[in-house]
Amino acid sequence: MSKVRSVLPNLIIISTLLVYACGDKTANVADTSGRPNREQINGKPGGSLVHRVTSPIKTLNYYMADDEPSIILTLFLLNDRLIALDHEKQEYQPALAESYSAEADGRTVNIVLREGLKFSDGKPLTTADVEFTLKGAYDKRTNSPVIRDSLLVNDKEIGTKIIDERRMQFIFPEKVSAVENYLENLVVLPKHVLESYAGSGKLGEAWKISDDPKSMATSGPFVVDSVETGVKVALKRNPNYWRKDSNGTPLPYLDSIVLEIVPDANNTLARLQQGTIDIADRIRTSDYAALKTSASPAKAFDSGPGLSTDHLWFNLNPTKKNGQKIEGTPKYNWFSDKRFRKAVSNAIDRRSIASNTLQGLATPLYGFVPIGNRAWLDPNLPKTDYDLERSKKLLSEAGFSVRENNGKPELFDGSGNRVEFTMIVPAENEPRKLMAAVIQEDLAKLGMNVQIAPIDFQGLTERWTSSYDYDCILQGLSLTALDPSSFASFLLSSGGAHQWRPKQETPASEWEAKVDQLFADQAQADSITARKEKFNEIQSIFSEEMPIIPVVSRHVVSAANERIGNYSPSGMLPYSMWNADRLFIK
Repeated sequence: MSKVRSVLPNLIIISTLLVYACGDKTANVADTSGRPNREQINGKPGGSLVHRVTSPIKTLNYYMADDEPSIILTLFLLNDRLIALDHEKQEYQPALAESYSAEADGRTVNIVLREGLKFSDGKPLTTADVEFTLKGAYDKRTNSPVIRDSLLVNDKEIGTKIIDERRMQFIFPEKVSAVENYLENLVVLPKHVLESYAGSGKLGEAWKISDDPKSMATSGPFVVDSVETGVKVALKRNPNYWRKDSNGTPLPYLDSIVLEIVPDANNTLARLQQGTIDIADRIRTSDYAALKTSASPAKAFDSGPGLSTDHLWFNLNPTKKNGQKIEGTPKYNWFSDKRFRKAVSNAIDRRSIASNTLQGLATPLYGFVPIGNRAWLDPNLPKTDYDLERSKKLLSEAGFSVRENNGKPELFDGSGNRVEFTMIVPAENEPRKLMAAVIQEDLAKLGMNVQIAPIDFQGLTERWTSSYDYDCILQGLSLTALDPSSFASFLLSSGGAHQWRPKQETPASEWEAKVDQLFADQAQADSITARKEKFNEIQSIFSEEMPIIPVVSRHVVSAANERIGNYSPSGMLPYSMWNADRLFIK
């Protein structure tokens, strides 16, 4: 599988990774626990901030963004969408679209744009621009790495019908339950600027990182002011942005935001403490602790569990890429027995990992849905307790036995094979290496001999997506949206992120076939209640079959200078930038 399958509804990233405010009323930005205060107040215009990103921004072109910094820039800062997610309420709200409504056929969606919308260059933003942007995404010559897929419905395009400059219809190729998953993925680009590129099939070549930013016109809160490739991208406010606060003050408040590339974590911490970086997302656990006790202007914030998971899985592929048979080997026989997988799950002390190993910046996980997804996590999902006696009973039922060797247990299968395997972890991911060490100790109590092998992310990905040359992997998933459609590539047996056995031509088991059917059923269900029933059933099946063994959902930890008002970091992409138009300098 490629790194990114789609952007918001279907994006699965295989993860590696105060004082009083000015305005109408006062509010503390954060309480003493380090959790951000979610109250948004009316701020004051002016000022600039520096936001740290960890890797170079590759493009200014929405169509071509497929890495996190470029997606944050093009999808959230430069351009606006038809609707947007309120990260605190976890609810969709109108953005460029004043309203939208689905007709009874479940395929036709009526869209009404706000009156008087303009691009940053002052030209009107109309339904013609919406239609142009959608068609540009579908144009195969654009060669969009992720946007095109995110706007397809079972590989079919959404049609459009323009009624007038503000009103139009989206005609979906089939009934869909949640049109929001498509509307929030579609920004609106300027037809009058990009039409010449579209005519020659070169939309993907527009707005490169090296291009003159004066050639751009944007629909979002900011425009590009200047670029130092590989160093920083400076943004300035869009004077024609549509949104205003409750006092009628035009947003964004900030005059400028600088996205500076600072890959080194130590340098990031030092600059936060010096005040030369204002905001940094996903800082290290040690940095969180340091900033909590520091007298520096930067304060640390625990946004709670995000949309990522840490879990492990065993190799259930019948053969390796080279044709070598795996099925029938002792390890395959262990791994394919769900009693073995459940025994491993019961032996992992998740609470200790969350509270001690990760210093309280994680929450125990019991399913594949991240803890941060309050909308779709089944609250009644059974919790796998740390219970070594339960593990031993399950292993005994599966024909395993324990022998003592110098006072230490050693586990053997019914054929006398010693239970030992290698757990691969991403070498770049320190928290996962720490988790692996704890899991190694936990499983040793059952007599399992587990070797830990840190390898680079690229090599790890190749093992489970291509060569199938591995025993066990501790990794996880990161998603960018709440809806069940985000899990398509992971849940479906044919999916590229179906980690334990990807890209199946037909389901390898009855339960996987059942999940495929339930996923299709929920996608076309008539109500949220019906969708949740189907999706909860999928979660229940995973709890019973345990193809992946959940460990924790790590928290999203950010840092910000206390001079930033309305700072309310989210556990979801784009983290601290989700309300960038409302951030201000106190």
